[in-house]
Amino acid sequence: MPRDAQKNRNLWRMSRWLGCPPTGNSSEIWIFRIGSPLGWIVVPVILLIIWQIAAQWLNQPWIFPPVSRVIGQLVHPFREHYASGSLLSNTLISLLRVLLGFLLAAVAGISLGIAMGSIRIIRSSLEPIIEVLRPLCPIAWLPFAIAVFKRGTLPQLFGFGYTRTVFDQVQLGMVFVIFVGGFFPVLTNTLDGVRGVRRNYLLLAQALGAKRRQIFRHVYLPASMPMILTGLRQGLGLCWFVIIAAEMLPGAESGIGYLLMYASDNAAMDIVIAAMLIIGSIGAFLSLVMRKIMSGLVRWHGKEI
Repeated sequence: MPRDAQKNRNLWRMSRWLGCPPTGNSSEIWIFRIGSPLGWIVVPVILLIIWQIAAQWLNQPWIFPPVSRVIGQLVHPFREHYASGSLLSNTLISLLRVLLGFLLAAVAGISLGIAMGSIRIIRSSLEPIIEVLRPLCPIAWLPFAIAVFKRGTLPQLFGFGYTRTVFDQVQLGMVFVIFVGGFFPVLTNTLDGVRGVRRNYLLLAQALGAKRRQIFRHVYLPASMPMILTGLRQGLGLCWFVIIAAEMLPGAESGIGYLLMYASDNAAMDIVIAAMLIIGSIGAFLSLVMRKIMSGLVRWHGKEI
């Protein structure tokens, strides 16, 4: 094989491995092209190297810890920290609180949104109240939740005492605040989705003799599904944001947000940064999961005429 042809072939193989085949000039390879798999690796590695060098130069780990100490915390998720538990246990407690609050918000928001969107008298009666409460920050409900639910837990709600399970760490006040945080995005998006159903669909279903239940099942629900899923995605993200803030306030005894604040008070910045990375990673993962669910359930969205 001629030398030029062999060179071009090697360049093409290398560029294909990098995820960015060369265009135009065969000797041009965009290593740091946006979207290239190598770019996803190189940029974080460069940032970590800069972080490590800066931390060693500063030499103040209680302010700016080196990467090695943060990684040391992440690779030992079962290590106990203070009296609140490990990184893993606190993360699971936070996820459990978020899951319960989000499920309640999803059920209540979707049900009420469909009812308000399809029945005018319900919408006209409740919409003024919703518009007054919706702009309130979910954290603003925390003093109210503490006053009403005190330090009650989920087992106590059902008449049990201390069960020595993870549910003893699920405070009703926090679940209520999470519920409020996720409820309004789900409600407003569901309401907009139901009200945005094309009138032609309804008239066609009525002309074909569809009953009210059939219209709801085959017209309202599928047509509003994209907006409902958008509300669920926004609500889940807000629920995760709310629980982190709620766990930083007085009354919390566990959770990743509580651990972050407690470690900050004790100048353990390696634990603080490790908790921050966990929070951000879980938030990104939850968003990715919701995007995958949306793309799987509403593949037809944007293709209808």
